[in-house]
Amino acid sequence: MAEIRVERKKGVPIWAILLALVILALIVWAVTSLRNRGRQGDIDHAAALGGPAQVIVFETHQIFVPSTRCA
Repeated sequence: MAEIRVERKKGVPIWAILLALVILALIVWAVTSLRNRGRQGDIDHAAALGGPAQVIVFETHQIFVPSTRCA
């Protein structure tokens, strides 16, 4: 009978790739949360929430479209 050789695949296992992606996502999340934490002190939330609302009013105009017929 012939002998069949079985070799293991050489490469990075999928669980290692997934673990690396999760760790990378956590690092990105931590860096962005630390960067945004310093900017929160610049906003006065009490003034922003208690101030008057700004209302924008657009004037309406009729649009004249000339007829293609000659009178």
